[in-house]
Amino acid sequence: MTPLERDLVVFHAVFLTVAIAALVLRGGIDHGVVMTYAVLVYHLGSVAVSTWRGHDRWRRWWTFGAVLSVFMVLPDAVLVRGLGVLEFPPDGAPNLGPVTAYMAGLWAIPTVVIVGVAEAVAYRRGDRAAAITAALVAVVVFGVAEATLTLLPVWEPVGVTTIGGFAPYILLPEVLLGWMMFAGARWTRTGRAIAIVPVAAGIALTYTGAAAVSWLLIERGLLS
Repeated sequence: MTPLERDLVVFHAVFLTVAIAALVLRGGIDHGVVMTYAVLVYHLGSVAVSTWRGHDRWRRWWTFGAVLSVFMVLPDAVLVRGLGVLEFPPDGAPNLGPVTAYMAGLWAIPTVVIVGVAEAVAYRRGDRAAAITAALVAVVVFGVAEATLTLLPVWEPVGVTTIGGFAPYILLPEVLLGWMMFAGARWTRTGRAIAIVPVAAGIALTYTGAAAVSWLLIERGLLS
C-alpha cells in the first residue's frame, strides 16, 4: 500500500467512524445539522490532510469532487421537480431549491473514494481494470448510501419500485456515474483547474439524462 493509499484509508475510516457516532449520539439535534457539519469537516479535512501530507493527487481528486458535487444538485432537482420520484424531507438543514444544501458537498465523498480505489487498481492492473473497478465500487458505495441514508432520511424515493430503500431504476445511471467520475478525474488531471468545471457539468447532465431514461424504461416500461 502506497503512502497516499494508506492516508486515504485512514482518513476515510476515521471520518466515517466519527460521522456515524455523531449521527447516532446526536440527541435532539436534527440529523440535517449533523450532516451539514460532517460534510464541512470532510472538505476541510481533505484539504488539510492532503496538503499536510503532500498528496497533490488527493487534493486534485477532492477539487474535482467538490466541483462535481455542486453540479450534482441539478440532477437531484430534476428528479424532485421534474419527475417527482425523489424527495428531500425537512431535516433542519437549509435548502437549495428542492434539494438539501449539504448535497452540494456530499457527492465529493463518493467521488474521492471511487477515484482513489480505481487509481490504486490502475497502478497495479492498468486502466481497463481501473475503469471496471470504478463502476463496481460505485455499485457498492451508492448502494450502501441508498440503503442507509434513506433511513434517516436524507432523501426518499417517491412513487418508484424500491428494495430495502433502494430504487433499482437508479442503479445503471450510478454505475455510469462511477465510471464518469474516474474518467473525468483522469481527463482533468494534467490541465488547469478551470477545466474541471465543464467536465463536471457534462457529467452531471449526462447522469441526469441517464437517470431519466432509466426511470422511463424501468418504471414506465419494464415494470409497468
